[in-house]
Amino acid sequence: MQVLKIKTVAYKGSKRKLLQDIEKYIKEVDAKTVFDGFSGTGIVSAHLRSQGYEVYANDLNYSSYIYGKVFLEGYDSTIVNKVVQQLNSLDPKKGWITQNYSGEKERVVRGTGGQSQLRPLGFQAKNANKIDAARDYIETLSLHERNKNALIFSIILASDRVFNNSNDQKSSLKEWQTKALRDIQFESPTLITGPVGKQFKGDILKLESPEVDVVYLDPPYTHGVLYDACYHINENIALWDKPELDHSYALPRASRVAIRKVKKKSGGFYNKGTAACCFKQILGSLKCKRVILSYSDAPRNVLTIQDMCNIGKQYGNLTVYSKDHKICTQASIFNKVSTELKEYFLIIDMEEK
Repeated sequence: MQVLKIKTVAYKGSKRKLLQDIEKYIKEVDAKTVFDGFSGTGIVSAHLRSQGYEVYANDLNYSSYIYGKVFLEGYDSTIVNKVVQQLNSLDPKKGWITQNYSGEKERVVRGTGGQSQLRPLGFQAKNANKIDAARDYIETLSLHERNKNALIFSIILASDRVFNNSNDQKSSLKEWQTKALRDIQFESPTLITGPVGKQFKGDILKLESPEVDVVYLDPPYTHGVLYDACYHINENIALWDKPELDHSYALPRASRVAIRKVKKKSGGFYNKGTAACCFKQILGSLKCKRVILSYSDAPRNVLTIQDMCNIGKQYGNLTVYSKDHKICTQASIFNKVSTELKEYFLIIDMEEK
């Protein structure tokens, strides 16, 4: 089958470059059904559906739930394309995004000895105005859930393209980048054809895993990469609950992602003392022939690759493959260069229960 160009948001650890490898390991067991346990941007789920697999997926974040619903269930393109045209012609509106994430802000910058500097807040005002207008407009329409999800995804995609950081949403780069200066343009999300799947939202440790041929797992496992904090603006646009914000952060955050300040636990996968137990709990609950687990040798991982291998072989026959690829840890303006990252695939052919 032809590989489809899939539009989705930027994400740390995106598996776009590894789709062919993942599919290769799925084909080895003649699979028809797949469960994507940490779906994130939805790129793996979308690709697999486009290649004819029946896909089930799960993620904890509501924005990721939206992406997965769009990719796995689809939408009415006639309706969505029409509304997208309307979004592009709306009058700008100064709303919640404009008030909190546009223009520039004087703030103390870490590493400057307490100096205060004027820094961008994420969006040019002209684009923030359009995001506000579009997201409010969606709430006035009577839409089928699938079509509303597609339009919300459209707004997040467009926002992502003009946000003043390419890495995450914890901060904005110190100078306006070319992409942030462009005029925002809304487009319909990629419409995937293939067997209709199902997207879940929740803690995978509490989810009853669907019975499938293959489970693909790309879990969070790196200190400091808390995905709900990294992409909190996408989450705010998806939920559109306009929460009260803590403005002491480089970019204002809702209390739901001010994890350390509200003493919220960041999740078992981020803690060396609990991560192994979490992986064991997942693997012990799966109903499948094969598990494909992505893991890298990034320096801040809570568990080593050897730790992961020791866990994996407790549940079946373990084979490990690796692949080198480039990773850019910071934007080029920080004078950081791409380094080699080794990506591992832990293939576990599960013992019969």
